[in-house]
Amino acid sequence: MAQRRRIETLQDASRDLISHLPVEIKDRILECLPIQEAARTAVLSTHWNDVWLQHGQLVFDTEFFWRFGPTLAPYVKIITYILLQRVGPVKKFSLAISSLRIHDPKLEQSDLDQWLLFLSRNGVEELCISNGVGPYKLPLCIVSCPTIKQLTLCSVSFEFPPNARMFSCVTSLAFSGVSFKDNVNGIVYSIPNLEELDLINCEGINNFKISAPKLESLCINDTLCLVEWRWFALHLKAIKALCIDGNVVLYLKDVEVASFPTAINLQVIKLYSLEFAVEKELEVVLQLLQKSPNLCELHFTGAYLDDDIEDEHMEAERLEAARLKAARIEAASRLLKDPESCIISQDLKMLKTIEIGMFCGSTIEMLFVKMLLSKSPILERVVITEAYHIKDGCTVIKFLRELLCFPRASPKAQIVIKGKDYA
Repeated sequence: MAQRRRIETLQDASRDLISHLPVEIKDRILECLPIQEAARTAVLSTHWNDVWLQHGQLVFDTEFFWRFGPTLAPYVKIITYILLQRVGPVKKFSLAISSLRIHDPKLEQSDLDQWLLFLSRNGVEELCISNGVGPYKLPLCIVSCPTIKQLTLCSVSFEFPPNARMFSCVTSLAFSGVSFKDNVNGIVYSIPNLEELDLINCEGINNFKISAPKLESLCINDTLCLVEWRWFALHLKAIKALCIDGNVVLYLKDVEVASFPTAINLQVIKLYSLEFAVEKELEVVLQLLQKSPNLCELHFTGAYLDDDIEDEHMEAERLEAARLKAARIEAASRLLKDPESCIISQDLKMLKTIEIGMFCGSTIEMLFVKMLLSKSPILERVVITEAYHIKDGCTVIKFLRELLCFPRASPKAQIVIKGKDYA
């Protein structure tokens, strides 16, 4: 009996503790490893080899490419080999082509086409192509792929297909650094299942005319996003979350405020790099808030602008800049103080959370916060992060003291001021 126990003890000591885990757990372990380390698990045992061959989440990031030095051929062959090894669907494929090594040879379009054609036929659901060296063109096999649900394209050229059917099952679509060409000839493209649309640093957005009845989240950021009012208003009526920056707001400044549709479903608004001293920009923001009766969360950051002119020979320019700045502040202040202003006329009855970043404590910012506090009857929390360039350590206390003196429509509203915001 003792000998038998010793044998069982030795067997237990030599047993692989993780090879007999459920396949789902082993696959999750591979997801947490860099792709090169995940591939090495195939040599551990037949158990792990089977898991690797069925592993369907492949991420080729910048770390993967840096391991091969300046030679292009190895990683092209390795990616092709890994794809052809798959014995199951590749549900996730991420490719981040680095632009840091400027002397590297570029990936051929034919190689990318081969990979994407394979993926389109093997059940890909999540696809991310981030290109730092391009330009590469998205092939039509991806545009018409029936399995893709999440698609992210960065610096990849895109042309609309001649027919009106594309991205039929996509729920999340993100374009960054993409230029949409004017070749649609008035066609409205239907993306029936789209729920999230992100457009960052893109050109020709107005050529991207879509019908997306399920769209819930819209994000438009960066300076190249010149958006027509009709394009914007079409989606404003249905979405639940909106994220735009000050440049997009400024492009909408010439729109008659009365033409804003009521954003009946809009619950979250995020506004970045706002210039509060620009009256037209502030007017658009106020109208947007006015037309969002069910708004629950408001996030915004101010734009840090250095108006000081250093050259001692430019005194006239410095004085003129100061005069114009004072005039902008006065005009914006009047807008916030005006009892006839559209935002003053009604409460933000559903607003519970306000988050403010890059806060400088300027006159306009303080008036804006004062207005929000006085018009938010169920407000619960206001979180303010001061701008990084504010050096006076007493400024936070000054902000807090002044804000606490403002009248608040909600007795539950708490004001919290955090440290520096380096965004």
